[in-house]
Amino acid sequence: MAADCILALDLGTTAFKAAPADPDGIRGRVTVVSYALDYAGDGVTCDPERYVRCARRALRGAAQTARELGLAVRGIGLTSQAQTCIALDDAGRPLQPAIVWTDSRAVEEAEEAARALPDFARTAGFVRPSPLQFLPKVMRMRRCGASPGHHLLLNEWIAFRLTGQMFGDDVNQGMGGFYDISRQAWNDRALSLAGIGADRLAAVAPAAALCAPLTAAWRRALDLPAVPVYSCGNDQSCAAVGAGLERTGDLFCNFGTAMVVYALHDRPAAPVSPEQIAGISPLPERWFLLGVESECGNVLEWMADLLYPRRGVSRMIREALAADPDPQTLPRITPTGSGQLEIRRLLVGSRREEIARALLEYYAERFEALAEGVREPGASPRRLFAGGGLSRSAEWLASLQRRYGRPLTPTAGEHPGLVGAAKIIAARHATQRGGRL
Repeated sequence: MAADCILALDLGTTAFKAAPADPDGIRGRVTVVSYALDYAGDGVTCDPERYVRCARRALRGAAQTARELGLAVRGIGLTSQAQTCIALDDAGRPLQPAIVWTDSRAVEEAEEAARALPDFARTAGFVRPSPLQFLPKVMRMRRCGASPGHHLLLNEWIAFRLTGQMFGDDVNQGMGGFYDISRQAWNDRALSLAGIGADRLAAVAPAAALCAPLTAAWRRALDLPAVPVYSCGNDQSCAAVGAGLERTGDLFCNFGTAMVVYALHDRPAAPVSPEQIAGISPLPERWFLLGVESECGNVLEWMADLLYPRRGVSRMIREALAADPDPQTLPRITPTGSGQLEIRRLLVGSRREEIARALLEYYAERFEALAEGVREPGASPRRLFAGGGLSRSAEWLASLQRRYGRPLTPTAGEHPGLVGAAKIIAARHATQRGGRL
């Protein structure tokens, strides 16, 4: 008998990735489809049909891999960047380019939302509304004259094109401002602020709790039967689940372009600083609180290019951690955003490994602070998992283990979010069958 799998599709900001997956891992190769965004001033947009074409190419590659391996595809699971949104007319056609989550034009609307929704940290998981969020984006869109029939997040748009049904999950919606994570229901005050009703948004339920079958056109395009499509949550949450998070107290640190420390909680959490985000976990009856350092991997790569040209980050980390500098003579390095560093106490004669060590010391301190900030009060972390570029350095993980007093387990593969989609669907099916629309 053929082994079962799902096709996991990750809707990333600059690339879509897809592969056959099951709760134990990725099967075969990962198909990666890169694409470009459109920039104009502070605006960042994308043609909605470009997203659809990327999804088709990625899923075709994953379906072909499944056939080559003799796997039986039982469903499609979506993980997604959060906040990117598409406006549709009543017939479901895009009215304008998608507004990408990094688009920062909705500044005035975010300030208005902050005044109107003083309990935003409790209801939406951010200390205050951000121009990057779904709610301010919709407010701005409508004030610029658009009157869409529907507003969809990116995962909902792809689900709609795959199935003809508008549905999503409360993980992604819980980060956008319209959905109250403390009550797990729509926030009427936020809807009124944007001038829309809940009927203008997609149907929402816990991750993978809703599904709809592929349309006939997509069945032909992918050479698949009418398998169900599930929305499994945002990319960070799916990566955390794929890395191994299962129980309250587990922590996952993703050392990517940003450093993100993600903790599971057994009750809704509220952020206490701008570097924290709270929300609903895709795992049943779990919530999350994460802390983020906005720049990490990109800064280390720049430093390696400067100090260790053609030798790379791994060589820099190895030499920096092998050095035994006097802590009193180390420079103090602090990233200040947009790729800029503030360097203090840089002495004449400082060696390159000392400069690199100073930067690693900064990120080690930030890791400790983020981890302490997101764990449940009074509870020690049970298990710590690590993913992303820096997690491939055994020396870096060992140094954090010595500093923090607990081992960090690296993820088994490079794409834990794809495995997370399979785990989330399996976890949901263990408690209830996915509800068809």
